[in-house]
Amino acid sequence: MHGRLKIKTTAEQAAEKQKEREQKRKLYLGGITQAFAKRTSNIHDEEGLKITAQLLTANPDAATLWNFRREILLAMKEELDEEKWSTKLLGEMGVVESCLGKNHKSYGAWHHRAWVMNTHPAPPWKDELKLCNKYLKMDERNFHCWDYRRFVVMGSKQGPEEELQFTRQLIEHNMSNYSAWHYRSKLLPLVHPPPPSTPHPISEAALIKELQTVVEAVFTDPSDQSPWFFLRWLVNRQEPSPRLVQVGYIEHPGAGDRSAGQVIVVFSGAVGTVELPGVAVDRLRAEGLVWTSPGGHRYSNVWYTELYLPNDSEHHTLTIKCDSAPERTLAVGCGVRRAVEWVGGVEAGSEELTDTARSTLEEVRENCSTLDELDPDNKWVLITLVDVLWALDPRSHQRRIHHHLSQLQHLDPLRATYYGDTKSKLAMETSLEHHRIEASAEGQGGEAGRSFSMLGRSLTRVTSAHLLANAERVNLANNELRSVAPLSSLIACQELVLDGNKISDLTPLTTLSSLTKLSLAGNKIKSVSQVTALTQLKNLESLNLKGNPVCEDEEATKEIMEALGNLKELVLR
Repeated sequence: MHGRLKIKTTAEQAAEKQKEREQKRKLYLGGITQAFAKRTSNIHDEEGLKITAQLLTANPDAATLWNFRREILLAMKEELDEEKWSTKLLGEMGVVESCLGKNHKSYGAWHHRAWVMNTHPAPPWKDELKLCNKYLKMDERNFHCWDYRRFVVMGSKQGPEEELQFTRQLIEHNMSNYSAWHYRSKLLPLVHPPPPSTPHPISEAALIKELQTVVEAVFTDPSDQSPWFFLRWLVNRQEPSPRLVQVGYIEHPGAGDRSAGQVIVVFSGAVGTVELPGVAVDRLRAEGLVWTSPGGHRYSNVWYTELYLPNDSEHHTLTIKCDSAPERTLAVGCGVRRAVEWVGGVEAGSEELTDTARSTLEEVRENCSTLDELDPDNKWVLITLVDVLWALDPRSHQRRIHHHLSQLQHLDPLRATYYGDTKSKLAMETSLEHHRIEASAEGQGGEAGRSFSMLGRSLTRVTSAHLLANAERVNLANNELRSVAPLSSLIACQELVLDGNKISDLTPLTTLSSLTKLSLAGNKIKSVSQVTALTQLKNLESLNLKGNPVCEDEEATKEIMEALGNLKELVLR
C-alpha cells in the first residue's frame, strides 16, 4: 500500500546477508591471492602494503600477512632516509591500531607493533604508554596489552615506582583487577626489596602497609578472588636462596681399617656443583673429591662424595666450609660410624619474625577469623587463614591448620587432593622439625637422628625427604603414598618400611645403595618386572612383598631371587 514501508521477511534478510558475506569472502580471497602472488614473485611495493592493510583490518590474526608486511617494509627501508623511514613506521602504527580496533587481543597485531617500535629510529615510548592505558581501560585483563606494556616500560626507562603508582590507580578504580594486583606483586620487590635474611617477599615497612591495604579490599568484598591472591603472596614465607641445612659423615659398613665413608651435604634447595663446600680432614684440605647427586642430576638438594680417612689416628675432625653457612666440624674416626649436624631449621624461610611483623600477621589472622564468622564457608578466607597460621608458626598452629584444610576439602572437592597434599606437607615438616630438635639435642652421633617414623599419618605425599639423607632407618608404613620418587634422596638409609601404601613403581629406590632391608607389604606391585628394577641395590638382603598382587605369581619367588642375587630373605606370603 502507498505510504507504508515494506518490511522484509526473515528469509529475505538472511538471503541478503548471505549474499553480502559471499561478496566479502570473494573480495578477501581475491586480496589473499594478490598478496601471495606478490610474495611469491618477491615484489615489495606500496600496492602490497595497501592490499595487506585491507586484509588485516578485516582479519588481524593472519600471521603470514604480517610477515609479508615486514618483508615489504624492510625492503623499502634501503631506499628511504631516516626521516622518511620514521614517517613510514609511524604510518604503520596507524595500521596496527586500526587492526586492534577490530580485535584488541590479536597476537599478530601486538607482535607487529612491538616490531615497529624496535625498528623505529626514535620510538615514541610515552605515546605507547598512553595507548596501553587506553586499551587497559577497554579490557583490564587484556594480557596482550599487559605484555606489551612491560615491553614499553623497559624501552621508555619508566621506573617501577611510576608503574607501582599506576597499579594503585587501577586497583582503586576496580579492586577486582587481578592483572593489576599481579603486576603489583612483581613491582614491589623492585621498589621495596627485602633484606637477604627476611622470610618476607618485600621490606617489612612495605609489607605492613600493603597488608593494611589488601585487608581493606577483602573486607569490602570477601568473595572477590583478586585481592585474596595478593594477600596470600604477601603472607607466604619466601626461600631467598638455597642454604646448607645438614652435613653428615657415614662410614661404609665393613670398611675396617680403611675408614672409608661418605660425606653428605643437604641444601634447602637444589644447587649445582659450583655451590658445593670444601672439605678438610684435620685442617688439611681433601683434594680430588668427586661430588655425586642421587640419580646423577646436575642440580640437587643432596650431594655426597667418597672420603678415605688417614690411618695415622683413631679420631679425625672433618671441616665443611660452604658460602651459604658458617664452617661446620664433625668428629669421626674409629668407633664413630656416623656423625650428623643440622645447620638450620626445616621450613623454608624459617628465620624468626620480628615483633612488628608478627603483630601485623596476628592482626591479619584476627581479621580473617572475623570474616570467617561473618561469611562462613568462604574458601578464600580459609585458605588465607592457613597461610597466615603457617607464616606465624606451623607447629603451634598445626591442629587449626589441619582443621581448616579438612574444611576446604569438603567445600572445594575439585582440589581435595591438593589440600590433602598440603596436610601431608604440614605433618611432614612438623615431624621433621621435631626430629631435628631431638637429633640436635643428642649430638652429632646420637641415636635420635638415626631413625625417622611417620607411621599411619594419612600421608598422600612425602615432602622435604632430602632432610632424611643421613637417616639410617625410615618408617612410612600405613599411609596413602602412591609415589616414592622423593625417597631417592635417602642415600644413607639401610632399613626402609613402606608397608600398607599404594606404591607400584619402585624405580626411584634404585639410588639407595646402602639399603639392606626393604619392606613393601600390602602395596600395589603387580609384576616381577616391577620388583627386578631393584637389581642395582647390591646390599639389599631382605625384601618383604607380602600382600602385593605379584605374590599370586607362582614363579615370582624364583624369578626375584635370581634377579636379586644378594637377597637372603624374601617374604611373599
